[in-house]
Amino acid sequence: MTEADDAAGFGGNRVIIALYLIVVAVTGLMGGIIGSIGLRDLQAVSYLGVVTFQPTPLGLAMFGMTTVGTLLGVLLLLVVVVSRRYADE
Repeated sequence: MTEADDAAGFGGNRVIIALYLIVVAVTGLMGGIIGSIGLRDLQAVSYLGVVTFQPTPLGLAMFGMTTVGTLLGVLLLLVVVVSRRYADE
């Protein structure tokens, strides 16, 4: 594949980053929907014992985006590190 072909289309990194952002955005949307339903028995949730999110639509959206974003971000970083270290040349 030449540089011109790569510039004309999507590169592998761009696709992965776009998918990552889409998944995090959908998670935020679903958290907002769950928070807007107004379930009465929800309690505040804590993220890693550092930040506490209240069970409001914005709070649950932020909790979901933070949790999924961190988990997927760490996994993607591990994949990048392993692929750079053990990639065939």
